[in-house]
Amino acid sequence: MASIIRIKRSSGTSKPASLNWGEMAYVTGIGSYGGTNQYKDRVWIGDDGTNSIPVGGHYYTSMMEHTPGSVTGVTNTRNSDGGIVAVLDSNRKVDEWNVDNLTLNTNTLSSTDTDGDIILDANGSGEIVVPDDSFFTFGTDKNVKFEYDENGTDRLQVTGAPITYNNVTDSTSKDTGGAVFEGGVGIEKNLNVGGNLSVTGGTTIDQVEIKDNIISTQSGSGNLLYLDPYPDGLSNEGTVIVKGSLQVDGTTTSVNSTVSTLNDPIMHLGDLTSEKTLMTHALVGVTTLRLDSVVGINTNDVISGSPYIGLSGVGTVTSYDTANNIITIDAAVRAPGISTTTQLTVTHAYDTQTDRGISFGYNTSSGTGNNKLGFFGYTDQSSANSSAPDRSWTYVPDANLANSLITGTRGFLDIKGIYYQTGDFNTHGVVYFDENGLQTSTNNPASPVITSKQVMVAITKNTLTTSGNVTLAVGDIVKQDTSGAYGVVETAVNAGTSVALVGVEGTFNTTNNLRKEGNNGAIANLSVNPSAVNVNYTNKPSWTSTLDGGTF
Repeated sequence: MASIIRIKRSSGTSKPASLNWGEMAYVTGIGSYGGTNQYKDRVWIGDDGTNSIPVGGHYYTSMMEHTPGSVTGVTNTRNSDGGIVAVLDSNRKVDEWNVDNLTLNTNTLSSTDTDGDIILDANGSGEIVVPDDSFFTFGTDKNVKFEYDENGTDRLQVTGAPITYNNVTDSTSKDTGGAVFEGGVGIEKNLNVGGNLSVTGGTTIDQVEIKDNIISTQSGSGNLLYLDPYPDGLSNEGTVIVKGSLQVDGTTTSVNSTVSTLNDPIMHLGDLTSEKTLMTHALVGVTTLRLDSVVGINTNDVISGSPYIGLSGVGTVTSYDTANNIITIDAAVRAPGISTTTQLTVTHAYDTQTDRGISFGYNTSSGTGNNKLGFFGYTDQSSANSSAPDRSWTYVPDANLANSLITGTRGFLDIKGIYYQTGDFNTHGVVYFDENGLQTSTNNPASPVITSKQVMVAITKNTLTTSGNVTLAVGDIVKQDTSGAYGVVETAVNAGTSVALVGVEGTFNTTNNLRKEGNNGAIANLSVNPSAVNVNYTNKPSWTSTLDGGTF
């Protein structure tokens, strides 16, 4: 019988603790890369330091037990990880290659990442190169083809379906530019040119020039530019529709229509910001800007709208030149400068001391001599014949307007009723005018005492908390020593410490003694003083039939 040579072996989960140099061992079972079974199905050998080194086993060889060159559909059921090793065939090929989200199979490079991009990124100055005379084709039906025709025209040729070309290279002739078309150019709709068409940085049609984003009249053609939507020309019919916001930078806006409508729920006047157009390129380092207008600009106003104003894109006006429409700011322009037509925002930071509101014209009879100017709104100033403070609401039917300030006599107010703001009135109080002509009201009246002979009096009520118990009847007069304050008992007190007094005169304190005068005139020392005084109300109107002059 042949001899059997066996190496060390184990069915456990641990590798050999140590092996002699050249000594071998085997751990049986189903192995895995990590976890409990990470040492199973492996052959071990000891090194010269008695360390156990893995040198093989079915865990590793099972990954290569498949047809060379084939990885598609290959499975490994031997180890729990299911991993395989790509084994090249005799032509050094495999039938599929997967890297992260990319799959290379036959002639297709695809992504398994839904909506993910495929990026071809050359390193450094390297380039993605398509060989000469090779087609770069779009569409599964090869709708569009790009080819650099090295051996023929020595040009990039595009064949197939129509394309959109966004290159912005300038053109100096029909054979130069971002795109050159040797064939015709199709335009879906009519193109009508009524005269010369000159394109030299802009387009000039008759006396109107379109350049950059500006429509303007030509020099010498006047200062009127018409937008006429009606085909008969210069009539008042038709509609001009402006999509987007409309900014008017002129000094006067006139509307000659008979009806004007506005969808805005609130009309805003006296805006604290305005838009100005830069008329000259602002070079790096300058602090002066030429605008289309400096009307309304004052020192300390804030200029923004370009990131190249100072370090933060914000500057403050230090001076302005109304003759040349130039402002000076405290922040120099940074590179690359600010281009012409840039819209700059002016945030006003100056009290103009002007009125705000609506002015209107009307005629009281006939003839221009009866033309009047009316105004209603906010007035920034005090005015003659009125003691109302600055920033009041006013109406002036026959007004004078100068420098955005309204003068003239106030007009009448015709309304159905008037309400005070909560807290500025007293319910059922009596309306009167103070020394400045301001209408106000007295305090709330008390509940009326219904008698046949009534007068309205102003009553002050105090509630005293006494230092000891007292007994008082309605109508008793309570008077305090030294302070001289007194009042009439409103509600009877029987050995209590809370005393309600009406018709109070003087000021009670918490120091001096209290006495009472009864209905029979007898005076008794209460031998207590108030420990607390609560003023319930002062000078509250009340109806009564009794006028009490008090005692002395």
